[in-house]
Amino acid sequence: MDEWLAQPSRMGVLASGGAPNLHLIAGALCAFYENKKSFDIIGASGAGALAGLLYAVPKQPGGQVAALEQTVNLNVSDAIYQLLPMNYKAFFKRGPLTKLFWQLGQKIPHRPLDRDDRNHDTLARLYNDAIDFMFAALTPTTLNYFSKSVCTRLGVTDDLIDWSRLPSYPKQFYLNAFNLRNQRLKVFDKNTLNPDTFWAALAMPWLFEPTAAAGGVYTEGASHDPSGLEALWGFAERDLEGLDMIIALDTIGPNLWTNPQNIYDALQMAIMDPIVSLAETVLTAYGQLEFSANAAAAAAGSRQVLPKLYWVPFPVPDWEAQHVLEWGYSNALTLWHVGHDAGKTFSAALDNPVQLEQYRYHQAGDNPQRTLDFLELFRGVLPA
Repeated sequence: MDEWLAQPSRMGVLASGGAPNLHLIAGALCAFYENKKSFDIIGASGAGALAGLLYAVPKQPGGQVAALEQTVNLNVSDAIYQLLPMNYKAFFKRGPLTKLFWQLGQKIPHRPLDRDDRNHDTLARLYNDAIDFMFAALTPTTLNYFSKSVCTRLGVTDDLIDWSRLPSYPKQFYLNAFNLRNQRLKVFDKNTLNPDTFWAALAMPWLFEPTAAAGGVYTEGASHDPSGLEALWGFAERDLEGLDMIIALDTIGPNLWTNPQNIYDALQMAIMDPIVSLAETVLTAYGQLEFSANAAAAAAGSRQVLPKLYWVPFPVPDWEAQHVLEWGYSNALTLWHVGHDAGKTFSAALDNPVQLEQYRYHQAGDNPQRTLDFLELFRGVLPA
């Protein structure tokens, strides 16, 4: 492990939930790694957990940069996606034979994709994805009215994460999940996080059935706190006192709310809409609390009492906005580069205190009115 990665930074980062955030966050974390920015704590939720784990303990050769770059390969070749707009490489048919058919498909040699292939939707990618599509189509399903979910979970990302190294990771890693038995958020740390608890924490209702692990039955934590902030806050006394700042990797915000093109788009929006809105609410509430508490402490001559909240916006171009929920390869690559550029820009701001202040608080992207409407609830209670 790089020596600089193990050194204290007094910074925490939030890798938030939501499928499009996977590529945005992977790009941003790759830029942070390239610029030698480490984090004492990673608080994750939902899809952001995969990018966070690839930053912490990647398994494949090439280290963090290669692992974070290869997240785009989870998406489907555009030539196939235009005909069948769904990600059969991440969401598998429900049924007892699903794993067997997937393993049979993997036995057919796939073309290796090197780093240069990232920038193109190559014939090699089309060939690989065509093989996966053929076996996905042949897979029988037992989906019926009484099924608890439409998909079967396969550990296709387990080859990307080095679970054996996670307990010895020199920093802290937290991932939230929702325990159906006690109706509370559960936080898994680097010592309790493993393939079973990881998949339990990503068991989004309707897509994947509630998952038993570590003495509980869990659904995805992003349905309750998609920001990942509570994953940090649950360990406040032990870890947050050592932080100067928390960096929130922003949700996709206003780019989400577009007119759906079909029933599949509408279904994805039904899942993502509350996640994005809830993340804004959580971060806005903490931002207001942090500002008020630290302002009061400064007025009393005391030191900072809460880590300052900063946010990294992802300026998705207008022409890409209507595609952010798509699983095509070109969309993944575009979002990855948006995240990478944002991470590179923010890395430079970390070395410039004046410029860094422009990133304070959570501003709800290009439309802060939703945040302002929420803060109206606190009028007369907290400072303006």
